[in-house]
Amino acid sequence: MKQGLNVLLSLMQLDIGGAETHVVELAKELKRRGINPIVTSNGGAYEKELEAAGIKHYCVPLQNKNPLNMIKSVKLLRRIIKDENIDIVHSHARIPSFILGRLHAKMKFPFVTTAHWVFTTGWGLKYITDWGEKTVAVSEDIKTYLMDNYKIPEGDIQVTINGIDTDKFSPNTDKTDIKKELGLKDDDTVIVYVSRLDESRSLVAKQLINIVPEIDKLTENLKVVVVGDGDDFGTVKALTDKVNGELGRDCVILTGARTDINRIVAPADLFIGVSRAALEAMAAEKPVIIAGNEGYIGLFNESKLQVGVDTNFCCRGCQESNEELLLRDIKRFFLMSDDDRQDIACYGRNLIKSDYSVSRMAEDTMRVYNWALNKNDEILISGYYGFKNSGDDALLEAIINDLKANKESPNITVLSANPKETSKRYKVRAINRFNIISLYRHIKKAGMLISGGGTLIQDTTSTKSLLYYLAVIRLAIRNGVKVMLYSNGIGPLRNEINIRRAKKTLNKVDVITLRDPASKTLLDELGVDKPQIMVTADPAFGLTSFDAKAGRDILDKLNVPRDKRIVIVAPRRTRDTNARFETTVAKMCDYANEKYNCYTLFISMQLNKDEQISRNISSKMKTPNMVIENRLSVSEFMSIISASDLCIGMRLHSLIYSVVGNTPLIGIVYDPKIKGFMNYMEQNMCIEMSDINEDVAYKSVDEVFGNYDNVKNELASGCARLKEKARRNGEIAIELYEKGSVRLEQ
Repeated sequence: MKQGLNVLLSLMQLDIGGAETHVVELAKELKRRGINPIVTSNGGAYEKELEAAGIKHYCVPLQNKNPLNMIKSVKLLRRIIKDENIDIVHSHARIPSFILGRLHAKMKFPFVTTAHWVFTTGWGLKYITDWGEKTVAVSEDIKTYLMDNYKIPEGDIQVTINGIDTDKFSPNTDKTDIKKELGLKDDDTVIVYVSRLDESRSLVAKQLINIVPEIDKLTENLKVVVVGDGDDFGTVKALTDKVNGELGRDCVILTGARTDINRIVAPADLFIGVSRAALEAMAAEKPVIIAGNEGYIGLFNESKLQVGVDTNFCCRGCQESNEELLLRDIKRFFLMSDDDRQDIACYGRNLIKSDYSVSRMAEDTMRVYNWALNKNDEILISGYYGFKNSGDDALLEAIINDLKANKESPNITVLSANPKETSKRYKVRAINRFNIISLYRHIKKAGMLISGGGTLIQDTTSTKSLLYYLAVIRLAIRNGVKVMLYSNGIGPLRNEINIRRAKKTLNKVDVITLRDPASKTLLDELGVDKPQIMVTADPAFGLTSFDAKAGRDILDKLNVPRDKRIVIVAPRRTRDTNARFETTVAKMCDYANEKYNCYTLFISMQLNKDEQISRNISSKMKTPNMVIENRLSVSEFMSIISASDLCIGMRLHSLIYSVVGNTPLIGIVYDPKIKGFMNYMEQNMCIEMSDINEDVAYKSVDEVFGNYDNVKNELASGCARLKEKARRNGEIAIELYEKGSVRLEQ
């Protein structure tokens, strides 16, 4: 990142709080790295710290939704962005994000946001929240919240941490002056609590003060220091006065808002709080009880690490805090030996130094800045997506994974028949494949079009589908967009006009990768020789989303017997799947049951098209079997097949799942792509639709089970070979995207 970059950090105010401290520490670290941070807010306690660090602050009334303040803020922010030559705008709260989002639409500056907390989405508030072009989330649970509630694609979210300055928060911090200021003596037992004292944050402060008389019985010379200010300060003070009156001394000390939290924490024997304040206390090597309005984690040690990380040390989703829990853990702390106390204190500091440094927080943020400054053009993915077909679901999942493996946060948009479901399922942006206006708008700003995978260039299904895919490709080419056919199958193409159309269009694309040699042969016959062409493998070979144990668990839930071998049948309806075909497959499954103790399970790779033929075959069987009625995910399909003993498949991806899961297979060839795949895998267990009869079917079952171990070994070897070839698809795509050209080895 270039030196001297001007970054605007905008938040509501600079009073005591986790988000405010996060921004202050980030600003100081950015300045140390040669970046020029400029902060806007309504002001507050941390202004002096920014001033001392040489960081400019502008006072802008961003603290509430008052219409007059918002109008004034728009004018001020517009002027600041222009006068300071701001290179990138980074917002840290809902109100500034909303305002800056409106300015971004007009001024076109790079715009990112940070989500420090979860917001209420009711009463239309969801629609006044702008998350910018890229979002930083301070924990994994906030990332999940953003994806679930605001449908932000996963690739547009960078998870970071609340970075802590471990030099500032250190066990070596001098505590002489602060002890004198607060009237603390060397033999006092000191508990420190830090939080904003708004009603939405002050629950534990009040719980702690209420149990001070009980804590006072556990130790001598107790002092409880409560730090913070807010709209509930009056209630907290009233409780403090009441408890101090009962004890006859100033046991509870209210400091109000402070910015020198490192000094306040220094004399503490025990710290209570959440989020950033808790992390700062850990950095200062203090034992910590994590408790807040969101919930209760308790006395922090290694056993509480995962729940701490998962909730960003805010206790979201944990049990509610109450006085009994708080008193229980304080008693536990006082019963601990000095060595045990020191052990948990040292563990906390080591954790902060290794995983929660300011340096890491700045690096995460600068990674987002780099993305925003060098915004990637969109990668459009066109294919048969959004039609609830497992094979195409697998292809899309694999392509997205391939792109992410070769480029951080690729800017992906998928053309889908069901964009809402596609976006939710794959955490990417999706648009309606039939919306011509939207498609044209995205083509205009795209850097590359990926057409694939699957068999898109064919006219067996219909000429209409072929024309659609060729039209999308031509539109991209006319707009100067790089085009890659991504591990496609090709053909059959029977209509002469369609052959000429395909040849003309495909000769203008940049790169073609193919999933089998048969497709390359057909391209050669068509006369497609202008693009770079390579035979790789189906993208689904790159998937690892299967688990045989999980598959067996699914089978158990379906009450599939454990004392039998499992035969998976994945049929599909074609013009040749007549009653004779159905009867033959039924007898084939009965034969496997009677001779090899097999139980037959029918799966529908595309439920609305495959379920009926599955039922037809099932009804003709004499032996027990089952038709799975639900739509399964790709990982569920793969897991079930990997937990089975044989797959009889017409659907290509049922056979690919079998290879990936090392399950022996028999392919029923209704389309040349099945034969092409089986040949590529060097497997001869194929039955042509025209040849299928009882003898051929029985012989195929016998050959598989008669050579079972050899078949599995061959599959393992072939799968490893095709996995490596499939890996090249993503590498080639990103090379084309980033460099504009690619040279393939032949």
